[in-house]
Amino acid sequence: MRTSIYLTVATWLIKADIHKEEREWKRRYRRNAHELPLYSEHLLRDIGLDTEGRPLGHVAPPHVVAKRKTRHLRRELHSRIAT
Repeated sequence: MRTSIYLTVATWLIKADIHKEEREWKRRYRRNAHELPLYSEHLLRDIGLDTEGRPLGHVAPPHVVAKRKTRHLRRELHSRIAT
């Protein structure tokens, strides 16, 4: 069974949106490196920064986020009651 053209377009648009948000996030956080006089890795990690002074946080890769969103969209489409 072929996937619907609407699901294909929705997937493509979601991936494009995630890619755009990821680029904006990287642009914003590249500029926001904090210059602190703390040289201890443990102190920096406690306040949420890595050794270079950038915010910590693990972001899922865009393709994983896109797959997750499309899975949720598919579930929404199938769970709707046809009236």
